[in-house]
Amino acid sequence: MTLESLLGIAKARAASDLLIMVGDRPAIRVAGEWERLDDAPLSREAVLDICRDLMGPDLMDQLEQKREVDFCRSMDGTGRVRCNVHYQRAHLAMVLRLVWPEIPSADVLGLPAHVLDMVDLPHGLILVSGPTGSGKSTTLAAMVEHINQHRWAHIITLEDPIEFMYTNKRAIIEQREIGADTKSWHDGLRSVLRQAPDVIILGELRDLESIQIALLAAETGHLVIASVHSSTAHGAIMRMVDVFPASQVDQVQVQLSISLRMIFAQQLLPGSLPGTRVLAYETLMATPAIQNQIRNAEYEQIPNMIRAGRDFGMNSFEQCIEELAIHGRVPSELRPRSAINGHAALARGNGRH
Repeated sequence: MTLESLLGIAKARAASDLLIMVGDRPAIRVAGEWERLDDAPLSREAVLDICRDLMGPDLMDQLEQKREVDFCRSMDGTGRVRCNVHYQRAHLAMVLRLVWPEIPSADVLGLPAHVLDMVDLPHGLILVSGPTGSGKSTTLAAMVEHINQHRWAHIITLEDPIEFMYTNKRAIIEQREIGADTKSWHDGLRSVLRQAPDVIILGELRDLESIQIALLAAETGHLVIASVHSSTAHGAIMRMVDVFPASQVDQVQVQLSISLRMIFAQQLLPGSLPGTRVLAYETLMATPAIQNQIRNAEYEQIPNMIRAGRDFGMNSFEQCIEELAIHGRVPSELRPRSAINGHAALARGNGRH
């Protein structure tokens, strides 16, 4: 079976990923669950032929040197595909993520309007957090497209690799791919402030230097939107602070408390309809009270402040999932136990009067 036919099956099944490896059948991930296709296990020669057709000689050489490589391709009939080719047990394997053919709108994704309003700010730091596969890249793309449609701005993205391709509308967008347009992530970060951006999009804050530059850019009149691997909003703050040595922590907490505007933490849950997933999210807004907690490293108080911060546009995962369950968008068994117990207690109380 050819790569084109495998991708065709994946697209028809609305799969997010295609996994190919030597000695096993191809597999696709549909609504977060892996399924093997009804094909024979792939031989070493078959996987090698797929790699050669997909990558070309330059990337094949890079693969041999580094033993793994990331890149994107535009495939006829499928659209953009983000690829990771690597070795496991001395044999080739690859995971191909199918990128949405068009940048999804905020309405389609389920992003609330007040969250999108935040990307119209002139400066500051906005973080999108979540585990791998939670749709952070898609949310970032929707935010960029919102700016593109509504605001005059010069946007520079640093991506590894480029996934969504933007067409300039009101904004002027430069997309810089690590390896192709700049030699390294750090080189791109160090030069971005000299390229007159209004908005900087960073695919991921991954180390001390990237966080330092993001904070500096946010402090010096730029809007910085970046992703962080963390399952919760307050966890994203702790993850950023923890990469710094103890001697710099106090300074970083002050910088973060001043620069931060919002953290949008997200996850994808099984939907009520078979084969669907639904966005659930937690929103932290950098109110003066939240800023004070960050400055004083009182992170344990932040979840309670999120739950109590509805008037400021905040909500917790539990509150979001409860609303999704009430409206029938996710199965009722996903409702937080605390919410169920709360409704039961209320019902018992009403019964006594």
